[in-house]
Amino acid sequence: MVLSLGGCGWVGRHDDTSKPDGILLHGYVSVAGAAAGSTGSACLAPTSVPDIVEGATVRAADDAGHVIAATQLSGGVLAQAAAGGYTCNFAFEFRNLSGSRATYTIMVGDRPATTFQTKAMREGTPAIIEVAAAAPTASS
Repeated sequence: MVLSLGGCGWVGRHDDTSKPDGILLHGYVSVAGAAAGSTGSACLAPTSVPDIVEGATVRAADDAGHVIAATQLSGGVLAQAAAGGYTCNFAFEFRNLSGSRATYTIMVGDRPATTFQTKAMREGTPAIIEVAAAAPTASS
């Protein structure tokens, strides 16, 4: 008899000791300062934010800070910012994470970690990580 756990999301979660109860944690990295254009079209983050790109690694950590899952950013999508201007949003998704944890900490590249309440994630609230575009510096 062959046992396959690939379809349930258990494979690749080597640090967990119990089978996940299957919540979806989804969100996006929102980079301010994107070039104007047609909302919904493909975009790139401003050059002042070179580490937020399609394929960049996104890690999820438990309450103790142990990385338990990883995924990648999707391609950027242009959106109108609430305060004016545009953002370039890069989506990510973790499937089958445990809903029994109080929080998840999300890390993108070398950016500071951001913590989100699991209860809100179970209810479908996206995890939004906002990144400000760095102001250009004067050269000498």
